Amino acid sequence: TKKKEAYRKFFAEELPSHLKNLETLAKLYSGGGPFFVGNQLTWADLYFYDAAESLLQADATALNQFPWLKRNRQEVERIPKINAYLQ
Repeated sequence: TKKKEAYRKFFAEELPSHLKNLETLAKLYSGGGPFFVGNQLTWADLYFYDAAESLLQADATALNQFPWLKRNRQEVERIPKINAYLQ
């Protein structure tokens, strides 16, 4: 069906390009840290965590080619109050 083809195309072709661009920018602005803006948690990290959660529910491998983005999610989860909330 058209819907399934659009879904496949998005996850196979479009999403990887956008995630690559996001990871490139994140590395530039992070200053070598694990968060989008330096070494402190910001709304950008929380927003990405939430958006990526939806992507991962649809395709568990969506972030496999993007180690910085995966690490960012892991670092967000390591924050004690956020970890407690997620449990």
